[in-house]
Parts: sequence; C-alpha cells; structure tokens
Amino acid sequence: MRLRVGRIPYLNCEPFFAHLEGVETVSLSPRELGSAIAEGRLDAGPVPLADLIVLGESVRRLRLGIATPGASRSVLVFSKRPLPALAGALIGVTEETSTSAQILRLLLELRYGITGVRWGKIADGIDGILLIGDQALRARARGTGFDCCTDLGAEWTAWTGLPCVFAIWAITRRLPEEVGVQLERALDTALDRAMASLPEIAARRRDTGLDEAQTVSYLRNFIYRFGPKEDEAIGEFKKLLDRRPSLS
Repeated sequence: MRLRVGRIPYLNCEPFFAHLEGVETVSLSPRELGSAIAEGRLDAGPVPLADLIVLGESVRRLRLGIATPGASRSVLVFSKRPLPALAGALIGVTEETSTSAQILRLLLELRYGITGVRWGKIADGIDGILLIGDQALRARARGTGFDCCTDLGAEWTAWTGLPCVFAIWAITRRLPEEVGVQLERALDTALDRAMASLPEIAARRRDTGLDEAQTVSYLRNFIYRFGPKEDEAIGEFKKLLDRRPSLS
C-alpha cells in the first residue's frame, strides 16, 4: 500500500520530504491539509495543531512535528503598531494558516487583553497582516511598509515558557498501527539524512529571500522530534483555547 501523504510546501518542511521515499505526496497549505485528512483524501501528514485537536481520536499522533524553541522567523505579524497597541485594529490573515491565527488571537486577547480586533483578508487599508511560512520569509526580505514585525513563536515562548508547536505528524486510524510505525521510521530516516545535508537543501531553495547560510540557520532552529516539552506546549495550547471557547 502506498500512503497518500500531505506535504506543506514550505522551506521549514523540507527536512522531512527531501529524502522521504515510498509514499505519494500531495502539496497542500496547512489549512487544506487538516481538511484533506478529515475527509479521507489523505492518509497522513504534518497536521496543524489546531486541526489535530479537531480531528481528535480519528488520527494517531507520531513523535514528529514542526515547532520552535522561541522565534520562528516565519510566523510573523507585520503591523502599524506593536501587538499590545492593536485594540480595534483590522488585521489581514493569510488564507494558508490554521494554527497561527489561533495563536495570534490567544496572544492578543489573553496575554494583552486586547479587544475589538477585526479580522479580514489581506487588502489595502488594513492595520496589519499575519503571514506564515515562505510568504513570511519573502515579505520580511523585501519589506512590507509596516513599522512593526512580531514573531509569534517568540511571543508564545515569552508568554508560556514553552516551545511553540505549529504542526504534528499524524496518520488516520483507518490504517493499522503498524503502518504508522513504518511511516515514522521512514520519516526518521529522511530527517537524519536531511539534517546531515542542510547545505544541499539551502543551495536548492533560494526562493525565500534567505541566503544559503541563513537557510541552514533557519532550518536548524526548528524542533522536528517531539518530547515532553512539546507535549506540555500542546496541552497548554488546548487549555488556553478552552479559556476562549469562541476560538476553538
């Protein structure tokens, strides 16, 4: 059986996919990926944390994912004013996000007590924009015209003292448990090869506004294998969502 695996086409996912073998990959944004697994169009993938919570027991978690120990460098709010001064602001949100928009709302409402923020599409006349992944990297490199740039990974860690978890590898429970074990082994092998050859990825991926040294540094900043701290961060995210039921 050949698994259909969702691939988020961002630079920060390259270490999983550069050497992954034996699966069929389907390129989707984070927001699309969770829906595709829920609807049975995919078997597995790096599921955004917010979608993993919704999927619940219909998927089995693997011990791999995408997180940062602080600043993400690519989950960014560009705005006219700093985050604590965004009361009443109109924020444009990329249509690719699933989890990052939730993190931003939690930070604004629960960390800073900000009310009256309005949410919309990215257009003229907005007070700020939330961009993720390669979109955010390119925007930071070329400039956006906004005065402030806030890294949500850094904000989350400063607030909670925990890593910022963006996605978790998961596989549908429609498949036998052994299939998930085999996928996790394949991902582990691919990840080992990729992390040992990051300059090769950097030389191939020159489309984000980062030079090769910056690309290697960027990728080394991510946490791809999860342990107790990442589990704690996932639990904290769930608890904070429960404090704001309208966000979940």
